[in-house]
Amino acid sequence: MHYDLQMQTKSARLEFLKIYEDLYLEYKNIDISQIVIKEKQAFWIEGDPKISKALFLAHGYMGSPSEMMFMAKPFIETGWSIIGFLIPGHGSSSEVANAFKNSRWQNEMARQLQIVTDTFQEVRAIGFSTGGLLLHDYLINHSTPKTLKSLHLISPYFVQKLPTIDWAVKLIFNNMSVDTAYALTHFPDLKVMTIDRNFYNQSLPIMAAKEIKELGLEVFNKTFKGPKIQLPTQLFLSKGDWTVKTNASKKVIARDIETHELIWFKGHEPHHLMAPSVSKVAKEIQTSIFHFVK
Repeated sequence: MHYDLQMQTKSARLEFLKIYEDLYLEYKNIDISQIVIKEKQAFWIEGDPKISKALFLAHGYMGSPSEMMFMAKPFIETGWSIIGFLIPGHGSSSEVANAFKNSRWQNEMARQLQIVTDTFQEVRAIGFSTGGLLLHDYLINHSTPKTLKSLHLISPYFVQKLPTIDWAVKLIFNNMSVDTAYALTHFPDLKVMTIDRNFYNQSLPIMAAKEIKELGLEVFNKTFKGPKIQLPTQLFLSKGDWTVKTNASKKVIARDIETHELIWFKGHEPHHLMAPSVSKVAKEIQTSIFHFVK
């Protein structure tokens, strides 16, 4: 039985990684100078071959799967497999990121999550910001896989907190370096990108941000007619988040998910709650998710 499990997992892993071999070639056709460094690539970390459990990680805007790895540490130590989903267009240059539409993100989330849930007997999913939006969008448009046992949403994006004049943002900030944007705006949720540089785009892909905004509003304004999602869920939000409108996130989760636990941080913790370089509560969230699963 263990041999069969190993073979099934190996086959799924190869299928998953082949998706990204093709994606990185697609990147090259858009921007010949681009490169996807190891820290920004999708990954499938095999766990104990006798344990059919996997943690599925979905990252945020301008990020990569590695920004989620702190949440995975206790799962790795107990033999789980760890799968890092890369949002198509991310992990490379802003020119590449701006070339992909949110429909592609949706399709790849569905395809890759199915590979994982078809392979393992137990799957848990953690989504941050845009990754949380994509996981939620998947669940309201598909039947919940039987092997998906819980959902953990960290600062999920549905509606932006601060209003913007889209044409001005596109004109002024598109492809601007993170360092320059942070120096000009002091926007706190850019800080992590100046610290954990290997995990993040170093220039702003504004057209990709527009795709996120449109999908978030589509989900927020959706009339959900079916039965609520029957999946135990944790929702982590912070008063100090400058990126998402937290009341909108609360509203969407309450509308669509039958049972959820809200963990609300009343201080100035940033949007990137899961990043220990900027968040004092990253360890608390890591522990909370792991104990929830156990």
